[in-house]
Amino acid sequence: MAQRPLSRRRRGGERGVALITVLFGATMVLLLLLTMLSMTSLSGRIIAKQLTFNGQAINAAQAGINESLSWFVHQKQQPVVLFNPQLDPGGVCTHVPAHIPPVNETDDPTTGIVRSYPVASAGVYGRYTVDKTKVLDVSKRRGKPQDGTIWRIESEGTIYVRNNPAKLPSQPPNVVLAHATMRAEIQRLGLQLPANAALNSVRADNVNVTKAGRIQGGSSGIGIAYPASTGVITNKGTVTGNPAQNTTTQSFQIPAVFGVTQQELIAMADVVVDDERQLPDPLPSMALIVVKGNATFNPQKKLNGSGILVVLGNLILNPQSDTFFSGVIWVGGQFNVTPPASISGSVVALGNVTLSAGNDVSDISYDAAILDQLRLQMGNYLFSRSPWLVGNGS
Repeated sequence: MAQRPLSRRRRGGERGVALITVLFGATMVLLLLLTMLSMTSLSGRIIAKQLTFNGQAINAAQAGINESLSWFVHQKQQPVVLFNPQLDPGGVCTHVPAHIPPVNETDDPTTGIVRSYPVASAGVYGRYTVDKTKVLDVSKRRGKPQDGTIWRIESEGTIYVRNNPAKLPSQPPNVVLAHATMRAEIQRLGLQLPANAALNSVRADNVNVTKAGRIQGGSSGIGIAYPASTGVITNKGTVTGNPAQNTTTQSFQIPAVFGVTQQELIAMADVVVDDERQLPDPLPSMALIVVKGNATFNPQKKLNGSGILVVLGNLILNPQSDTFFSGVIWVGGQFNVTPPASISGSVVALGNVTLSAGNDVSDISYDAAILDQLRLQMGNYLFSRSPWLVGNGS
């Protein structure tokens, strides 16, 4: 049998080696791609997990801010001049005088407000710390004469693996996963009316009560209060009280009534709008609302709510707007009321006040109970500067 030429056998062997080389290279490239894909997927999961931990740390810090505000609000001594959370371990009080009932304002009263809680399996915990040394009375720094008017709060939120409950999050064998620091400022909102009156007008001759108007001070309040030597009211309706009319020497301006500047009041408000069109419907209850311009209410946009309404411009209540409001209304411009309308609490007006004629009644009644409720729920500490992050967190 004839043999193949040597050159042909050699070329066949070379093709075999080349094929093996190609297969080996392709396998290595595939393995490299699979490794990169696995690393990318793992990296993505790690990044997503870290972002979750960072968000949880921010939430923990925010929780510390909120609990601190609650602590200030619920202190019997107002304004608060000392940040000193208390704890009766196991519900047993050893303080003199004793707390009744026992208090649980923190897990660690020597530090400040401290709370820990589980956030995930595998021993992952959250913790917020509001250190006494980082809660500062900045009243004098902000130009306030009374201590305890404005406080700055700093809260640290930490997410960590708790391997040893007796150790701090930063102490081994515990492992910190994320950390965030937040600050906020809180300020007392005062409520000092020019007089305990249904209507406080900066001038007597600004007030015009028509036949459909009714201003009632009741047994404990004045009907209409105004400074002396400011003319006389025009009254064709009903003005009653104890007494029906009286003078006052107190200021009608925002700093005197609310204990804060106009800018601070806006910063503390729950709702701030330019006019009534931007107001939520329905209005939030027991809220501080500031309208920076004029506000006109009508059958389509009604004034129904409670709390404190501050209108820096004119406040117009048109016919059939069915106004029903409980609380304090402060008006920087004109105040026109057309029936039907019912306002309980007190009104402070710097411009002309007109209770217009109509087929129904426009009623402004002094209500001490509502004012007491306002002072209890709102005349206390509120955020004067929203919480903000310190640094970028980690």
